[in-house]
Amino acid sequence: AERRLAHARKLAMWWLVTTAALAVLVPLDGPPVLNSPVYSLATLNDDGSTNMQILTYATPIGIAPRTWALSLYRPTRTHANFASRRSGVLQLLTEEHVGLMHVLGGKSGADVDKAAACAQAGFGWVDAPEQCVTDGTWPADGPQLLPGCAAYLRLVQEDGDRLRAFGEHEMAVCRVEGMLEGLGEGRAGFDRALSTRTCRDLGLITDRGKAVPPEARAIELGQIS
Repeated sequence: AERRLAHARKLAMWWLVTTAALAVLVPLDGPPVLNSPVYSLATLNDDGSTNMQILTYATPIGIAPRTWALSLYRPTRTHANFASRRSGVLQLLTEEHVGLMHVLGGKSGADVDKAAACAQAGFGWVDAPEQCVTDGTWPADGPQLLPGCAAYLRLVQEDGDRLRAFGEHEMAVCRVEGMLEGLGEGRAGFDRALSTRTCRDLGLITDRGKAVPPEARAIELGQIS
């Protein structure tokens, strides 16, 4: 009897808490603003050079085999490269990369030399470690990498899979073909991985995830008029 009474009390408490929570729910005008990891997807251009673009629509969807889903914005060189070559390297950025948000996320590789801009900021692109290429864990002909990332995932679109259209984005289902952790000096831990919340708090992106031009941010901060 005492056990049943205790269970009944727990149910009553759950009902009270749930009812109270539902009472304060309000409708939203749009989807909730989420906090997500910030990645850069490295792909190969037609001439074999590397292109990089900020990507936040990426998530694991399977464990065995390791499988990820990427959502690619259509009018970008990254989308065209991935659609052509069906592969890329997903790089988990760290807070040290905040200064690259606009050049990698707000500029097109067709209009700006992203490699030069990253090098000027102290993040010159590098080749994969020679040892990884030699032992076969990483391809020799893959894209260059952005140094200082917390992790690197080489993703290949599943055989026979096609890009699926979702409005202005297309989704690719990919298998993980290789993984690397932190490269070069200033090796970063996962606890310093860059997030969209941090970027929003710094005024680097909008609530919709679009990169804010430096001049617009300077005006907002009152640095220029």
